[in-house]
Formats: sequence, C-alpha cells, structure tokens
Amino acid sequence: MIGQTQKPIEEVLGFLDGKEKVVLVGCGGCATVFHTGGEPEVKEMADILTKRGKNVLAAVVVPFGEFTCYAPWSKERLKPYRQQIEDCDAILMLSCGDGLQVVRELILEGEYSLVKPIYPTTNPIGHMGGGPSLFREKCQQCGECLLGQYAGICPMTQCAKGLLNGPCGGAKNGKCEQEPEHDCAWVLIYERLKKLGELDKIKEFVPPKDYSKMKRPRSLEVTPLVL
Repeated sequence: MIGQTQKPIEEVLGFLDGKEKVVLVGCGGCATVFHTGGEPEVKEMADILTKRGKNVLAAVVVPFGEFTCYAPWSKERLKPYRQQIEDCDAILMLSCGDGLQVVRELILEGEYSLVKPIYPTTNPIGHMGGGPSLFREKCQQCGECLLGQYAGICPMTQCAKGLLNGPCGGAKNGKCEQEPEHDCAWVLIYERLKKLGELDKIKEFVPPKDYSKMKRPRSLEVTPLVL
C-alpha cells in the first residue's frame, strides 16, 4: 500500500487561492486505510473548505476497496459528477499521486477533454506493508525480486546500505549502525536461513542488480479485468 500523510490545510488552501468552486475526490484504497481520503476525511475537508468560504460542488466518497488509481473504477465513480467537474474551478484529490494523475490524464483530459487545476491533499511516503496500525516499507518494487535468495527478507529495504552480499561489519548487538533502532538485515537473514536449515545460501554470490529495471516511468500491460 502507498503510505501517506495529510498535507497541512494551509498548503491546501494555498492551492485554492483565487478558486471558489471545488470538487473533492476521495479514494477507497490506501487513502482510506491511512485516514487521508476515506469518507470521514472527504466530509471533514468539505466542512473545512465551506467554513473558509469555498463552494464545494461535490464531495465524491469512494467505497472501501475501490482504488482511485484504477481508471475504470474512477470513471464510473465520477460519471454522476461530470457537470460539477465541468463547472468547478479546481479539483482536490484525497488520494496518492497515482490516483491524482490517473484522474487528470485518463478522465479529465482523456474522457472529458477538460484542462482543470487538480491538486493533492496528501504527501505519499512510499509503499508499505503491515497494519492494522503500524506500517513499514518492505519492498522497493525493484523489478528483480531477491526474496527467494534471502529467506523472504529484502536487503534492499531492510539494510540501510542495500548490501546484497553480506553485512557491512558495522552492526552492533544485532542493530544497524546507520539506524540503531533497526535490526541489521543481515542478522535477520542469517537467523532465518539458520532456522530453515539453508545457511549455505548465505555463501552464494549475488551479482549486481539490473538497475535498468528501476528506470522511471515504468509501465506494465495486462489483460483488463471484466468488472
């Protein structure tokens, strides 16, 4: 999931300087989980903006489980609000940057042929796993997964230095020298391989990663789901 925090309201109001009529769009995915764009947050933002003199033409609540970054869902969810979107001065996205850019590119500019100011209300901070309350970054989506070699522990994210062939030598009492509150990734890998009876794997040399697979922007073509 894409971890995110709310932007300060003054920053959001700065986006809307000189713009009166606003449409809000939430997200039923990550933004709902992180309390930045679910139903309560959309309603709260609408109340705040109304009190600040803005005319909220529509506050689009997206049901839990529907991701704004998935264009077919967003198209269906926004269809009843097309007139409000055409009439507004700006759109506020209570979602991650993916959701904002999907709505801008594929719906506003693509479906409606509209050029409208569209602004974020969140600060995305990366892909995270866990929950229900504590989330941590676990994966960099590097395009060349190494979890099979490392007992299900990713040294790209768990190790502060991203070392692929053993520890740096700076760990103390099992903790990282760069981040003393974090466990050393290579201690974790060693202990887990030991429990699995696969310690020999730690002696295997892993060649440098193919970082061309991390070049951006990346794309992926799949067979569309039938909804």
